[in-house]
Amino acid sequence: MKVSFILFAMADLLLMATTAVTGLLVMGSAGYTRHFLLGVLTAMFTCFVHIVLFMYFVVQQKIMAQAVVNDGLDPSFAHRAQECKSRALKLSAVGMLSVVLTSLLGATIESGVSPSVHLIAAFSTMFANACLFYFQFALLDAYRTVFQAAFDE
Repeated sequence: MKVSFILFAMADLLLMATTAVTGLLVMGSAGYTRHFLLGVLTAMFTCFVHIVLFMYFVVQQKIMAQAVVNDGLDPSFAHRAQECKSRALKLSAVGMLSVVLTSLLGATIESGVSPSVHLIAAFSTMFANACLFYFQFALLDAYRTVFQAAFDE
């Protein structure tokens, strides 16, 4: 999962950067459609990456719970898996909220919101998601040790 997550995170950050560059190149209506469509794609892909990570922990928590019930695994492992899932949900929610907020700010530019507000939000979202991806990767790594301890793998 760690390699897949790194690929997803790097692709998402590259897509965010591409969308930002096309936004900086918008002059009036020239390039607006391209930036708009890339913005929608970026928002959907970012949410997808965060959902994939969260669902990984949902499945892992279910595996631990089943192992406790059926195989007599120590319940502390299921509790630790639940804590990891909870942290993954919080990190993923922040990432999705940031990109949705940025998209909404971009959509309201025509109704009077300053483009500089959207610009600041966009670069803040890129930075925030880069940090979140780091913490999510660290969470994946921490969970690996829990899984190895639980199943001797």
